[in-house]
Amino acid sequence: MELLVDIGNTNTSMAVVRGKKIRKRYFIHTATGQVRPAALKKLFGADLREIGRIVIVSVVPGFLSIMEKSLKSVAPGIPLLVVGRDIKVPMKIKYKKPQEIGQDRLVVSFAALRICGPPVLIVDFGTAVTFDFVNRMGRYEGGLIFPGLRLGLESLIRNTALLPEVEVKPTRGLIGRDTPASMNKGILFGYAAMCDGLVRMFRKEYGKRIEVVATGGDAGLVAKYSRHIEMICPDLIFTGLRLLAADT
Repeated sequence: MELLVDIGNTNTSMAVVRGKKIRKRYFIHTATGQVRPAALKKLFGADLREIGRIVIVSVVPGFLSIMEKSLKSVAPGIPLLVVGRDIKVPMKIKYKKPQEIGQDRLVVSFAALRICGPPVLIVDFGTAVTFDFVNRMGRYEGGLIFPGLRLGLESLIRNTALLPEVEVKPTRGLIGRDTPASMNKGILFGYAAMCDGLVRMFRKEYGKRIEVVATGGDAGLVAKYSRHIEMICPDLIFTGLRLLAADT
């Protein structure tokens, strides 16, 4: 089995996989800034004895160092590979400064390319929302980055005097009849409309045949109100890590 680790700005998601199947999932809050070996050993339990390789992608360098140290402590001798350092994503990149690209963006782009073929547009709804475009030649062009749903909502609440905290959840009807409903609908419909508008811009610029794949924690929620999201792949990052590991 393999342990796949995605260190994000908010959470660290982990999956124990055998072949193409995810057997177990684990989550750690990246923001805590620490992960003790004893806690990891308790978290993984008997799975540690079956893990043959660990593959990590990270956008938080400090926490990556902490995670590596703890994993090597609880799983000594098991190969540990970090994307960008030990594994290179096999894609031609048109970014002006390739070293600035989050490796997670390349991993999901690689996975979508393998699943859908080019051209493909990947929309990742995480702490930030990212649009990543792979052109018809299979080259990574670049994309867009803007605040995620919950980051936008937190900013709205923090910077206003009277708006309450609300939970983002599925809704019906366009108009909110009270403040929490208005905020919830505004976030959902606003991001869905923004997503659809940007997809139309990409298709106008690069061709109508672009396939759109959504991933990330809020992908399923936004997709309910989007007309242009064609495929939802919540585990796209793990698919990419698995494919990269298989090619290594």
